[in-house]
Amino acid sequence: MLAKVKQFFNQVQGNEMQQTQLDNKLAATALLIEVSRADDDRSHAEQEAIFQLLKKHFELSDDEVRELITTANQTSDDATSLYQFTSTIKKNASREQRVKLIHALWVVAYADGEVDPQEEATIRKVADLLYVSHSDYIQAKLQAE
Repeated sequence: MLAKVKQFFNQVQGNEMQQTQLDNKLAATALLIEVSRADDDRSHAEQEAIFQLLKKHFELSDDEVRELITTANQTSDDATSLYQFTSTIKKNASREQRVKLIHALWVVAYADGEVDPQEEATIRKVADLLYVSHSDYIQAKLQAE
C-alpha cells in the first residue's frame, strides 16, 4: 500500500515537472515572438531565428517547434502584458537561464540586421521583469551582436 502511495506522488510530481517545463517553453517562445512583433515587422530572418533557437535550446523536432510557435502565437495574442510570461520564467528558471533568454531575445532582435527601439524597449522590460541585472543585460546584448 505504501509503495502505491509513493508511486502516485512520484507520478504527480513528474507530471508537475513536465507541466513546468512546458510552461517555461511556452513562456519563452511567447517572449521571443513579442520581440519579433515589437517593431511591427515580423521579418523572415526573425522568424527563422526563433525557430532555430527553439530547436537548438529545447532539442525539439521541426514539427514540435512549429506546434510550440503556433501555441505561443495564440497565447501571445490573448495576453494583456508580458508579466504572465515573465512570472512563469522568473519562478522556474535560474539566473543563468534568465540571462540566456535575454541573449536569445537579442539574437531575434538582431536577426534582420537592425534593432528597432521598440525591440530594445521590449527586451529591457523583459530583463527588468526577470530581475536580470543591467550588466548581464548589456553582456547578453554584446554577445548577440
